[in-house]
Amino acid sequence: MRKHRDLPWSSLGRFVGAACCAAALVCIMSACATHGTLYSELPPNPLQWPQKAYGPRVQWVKSIANYHEAGITKSFWKRVWELVAGEDTRSIVRPYGIFFDDKERLFVVDVGSATVHAIDIGAGLYTIIGDQDDSPLRSPIGVTEDDGGHLYITDSVVRQVFVYDIANKVLKPFTTKKLGRPTGIAYNRVNGLLYVSDTSKHQIVVYDLSGAERQRIGSPGNEAGLLNYPTDISVDAKGQVYVTDALNYKIKIFSPEGYLVSQFGTAGDSAGDLNKPKGIAVDSEGHIYVCDALMDAVQVFDDTGRLLLVFGDTGTRKGEFWMPSGIYIDRRNYIFVADTYNRRVQIFRYIKDGFSDQDDVEVEGDPYSSKERFREK
Repeated sequence: MRKHRDLPWSSLGRFVGAACCAAALVCIMSACATHGTLYSELPPNPLQWPQKAYGPRVQWVKSIANYHEAGITKSFWKRVWELVAGEDTRSIVRPYGIFFDDKERLFVVDVGSATVHAIDIGAGLYTIIGDQDDSPLRSPIGVTEDDGGHLYITDSVVRQVFVYDIANKVLKPFTTKKLGRPTGIAYNRVNGLLYVSDTSKHQIVVYDLSGAERQRIGSPGNEAGLLNYPTDISVDAKGQVYVTDALNYKIKIFSPEGYLVSQFGTAGDSAGDLNKPKGIAVDSEGHIYVCDALMDAVQVFDDTGRLLLVFGDTGTRKGEFWMPSGIYIDRRNYIFVADTYNRRVQIFRYIKDGFSDQDDVEVEGDPYSSKERFREK
């Protein structure tokens, strides 16, 4: 009978080390975790707005500054790899555009690192798009996703839109013709088109999914239908397009075909005014959320421009902001806000049927939501 030869300790060590490294390679580019869901993470005694009066409309859920805070824990092999390569301490540097899809994947555009953080909460995976040395991204701003598993990322310095195949992890140019300064981007599920705000050209550029330009909306000016440095875009369930017309201090609503439906907004620094409007989003009931970077708050309007609520204040605690920029609202009315200079994403949820027909909402201790502040306008 053949005897088994004992491996010397040096050979055994090399064998075990090689096996560990091989298995760890599977997790080099991603943090593996137990599966979770964002929708089950409601804190006890949550912070909410208004705090009194007619009952809560918006509720704070959590904040995310890195993949650990998203609930993604390191697998055994990830920890083994970090013993060799060092701990993965990557976090969000300067978030701007945000998208959260139906598979519970959170995509955060990071202007500070010129990357996009892909935090897959449902699968427990974390990757970074554009962190390779040959990445074409220089100053990514906005992000959206189509129905076929492709991300679209605007880059204001390269002056192009890029498309990223999520399944195959391939990033390539989507547009060939250079834009002026592409910033906001949104996919319209009603007509299957992409809408891109070309800020320096004062236009909204519309593309089909082949990359062909289909239409341009707007031109420079301050009259109805004209634009003055548009920054962000959102699309509602009916396909209407909402644009932050930043230096006209207006929110403009267009039909999918590009016709102006309505507009509202007044320059100022009181509640209901627009001071430095940036991100815009619409919930399932048609309420319009606008991030104002100088107010350090999110203002909520109806489609006539009537102010419904303001939430947030200046600071670093939960529910406070430091120059918020991007915002996205998913199908379950979870609100994702890029709290840019606090280096995090804060997540809230809209409590459906919370808004009423009350003209004013009085909340003690919140000057931006008090009747006195409303009457200053």
